[in-house]
Amino acid sequence: MGDIEKVERIEVPENVEFLTNWDGFELPKGILNKGVTGCGATSVAIEDEHKTIICSPRINLIKNKVGQHKGLLGVYGDVKNDEIMAYLEKTETPKIMVTYDSMPRLAKLIDDKSDWRVVVDEYQYLLIDSGFRSDKAIALLDVVNEFDYVTYLSATPIADKYIQKMEQFKDVPYTELIWGDNVEKIDVERVVSAQPIDNAIKIVRNYQQGNFPKNGEYVSKECVIFLNSVTNIANIIHQTKLPPEDVNIIVADTEENRKLVRQIGKGFDIGSIPLEGEPHKMFTFCTSTAFAGCDFYSTCASTFVISDNKKVHTSIDIATELAQIAGRQRLACNPFRKTIVFIYNVDIGEKNADIYKKSIEQKLKDSEDFAEDINNMPERARKKVGNRTNELQRIKKYSEDYVRYDEKSDSFIVNRWAYLNELFAFDVQHENYQDSIIVKKQLEESGFRIKGEESQWDYKEQLKCILVKEVFADRMKRYCELRQMKETCRYYLASDIMERQYEELRLYYDRLGYERIKALGFKEKDLKNELQRSYCANDIQQKFRETFVIGQRMATEDIKRIMSEIYSMYGIKKSGVATHLERDYGIRMKNVKIVTPAGIRKNGYEFI
Repeated sequence: MGDIEKVERIEVPENVEFLTNWDGFELPKGILNKGVTGCGATSVAIEDEHKTIICSPRINLIKNKVGQHKGLLGVYGDVKNDEIMAYLEKTETPKIMVTYDSMPRLAKLIDDKSDWRVVVDEYQYLLIDSGFRSDKAIALLDVVNEFDYVTYLSATPIADKYIQKMEQFKDVPYTELIWGDNVEKIDVERVVSAQPIDNAIKIVRNYQQGNFPKNGEYVSKECVIFLNSVTNIANIIHQTKLPPEDVNIIVADTEENRKLVRQIGKGFDIGSIPLEGEPHKMFTFCTSTAFAGCDFYSTCASTFVISDNKKVHTSIDIATELAQIAGRQRLACNPFRKTIVFIYNVDIGEKNADIYKKSIEQKLKDSEDFAEDINNMPERARKKVGNRTNELQRIKKYSEDYVRYDEKSDSFIVNRWAYLNELFAFDVQHENYQDSIIVKKQLEESGFRIKGEESQWDYKEQLKCILVKEVFADRMKRYCELRQMKETCRYYLASDIMERQYEELRLYYDRLGYERIKALGFKEKDLKNELQRSYCANDIQQKFRETFVIGQRMATEDIKRIMSEIYSMYGIKKSGVATHLERDYGIRMKNVKIVTPAGIRKNGYEFI
């Protein structure tokens, strides 16, 4: 953003509750800090007279808005280009809502971009998601820069200290809306707990037993629980034995999440947010990958936010995610919509915060040096390493360095989005939750009204195994042995208790299996390497299947050469052997004679 003092502040008229009611208001170019959630900024983009593309971080948000606005086209993975082109041809003022991932595809279908406007909605997720999809953020920003009029929209913009470090936002105009007393503050009931997930279980059990929260004569018979772990959602449902007819699970619709949710039991699947007037279930579980910008229309739901800070990815950021959750309940008739119960733990035991932060900066410096070294390699070798580097970074999630290969410039660069995401995640976990005083200060600075004194719910650990201090190998061995046992209670000690604390245990077990883990001595480093080889082997198998297609005939020497080239792409020094296609990769083939253009007969194979 350049100089953070260059902010245009605009006061919202006192009689305006929603921006759609403000005559003459239009979304400005650059960053718009709209100040509060649910003020109708996205609706302005949908209803004004301009051709508009609204880029959304979440499919759920698109489905939610398309259900409320006729004529709005939603574009995501399974929406075909033909459908988009048909809509563009017949619509005078197109209004399209597209996922960040699908925006590059959509942009290619629009030849004349001069009279279009683009809104990057909830743009803070460019940073929040960069721990696992920073390449998508880079691709999105490259594409939106092709348009002249772009608005980056959020009620919770990326903190100034991160914006200043982003080259893409240098000199981008910044506008902030100032709301007066016409905006109600959200009340926060704070609960500090050693085990926030236990509190979530207690909340569910109280609802199951009919012990509903009350506000005077009004009773809350529905609850929405926000927490950043699909595994924890599954654990809560297992432990409380909730039936599927009472549960709505709102999480990112990915293959991994679908598998986790369906494993809960028959009838469980990823759900959707009901539109106004549609029935709601008693329990709704949401992760931050699903709720951003969505509207909830329950008449009596209470809102509970669980922040388990033992792991970075299960923390709830007060300034972004909690502010997004506030005001998601839209119906004025819901007497519980202006209160959030915020349950969290503090003092997570990180005693070397300064050392850890310095290690991030050192990792950045080492990455810059590493990128420079690779860029000095010969061109042919550089491209091979480039393809392999990006594949591995998708697996490792930039855990070792921040280097990525940029095809456009044919060079290795430092992925600063991944670096800033690591800083951001560290700040959320280690700075925001040092103690309750800092939490309270964060809440007040984020516009919340703090209710009463902080409650202390200090539960004992449910089972002794949570308290056991052990090295990774011992923990992995104990987990595998529990998973091997057939007794239900033993199995759930592993799945409900150990996985809640150490989610990676299930990943290793499901991918590698007990015997392979045992053969590797349960050692974390060896398991990581084996998992990486497993991913690499799957990629090679897929590449072989794409290359050697059914019905094709090929000389043996050509098969060997192509196999060797594919191995080399993945950094494997291995010569191709034609018969290994069938032996190792399941590609069936039969012996044939291949006649070359010169009339020479050679030994070869036909893929069958």
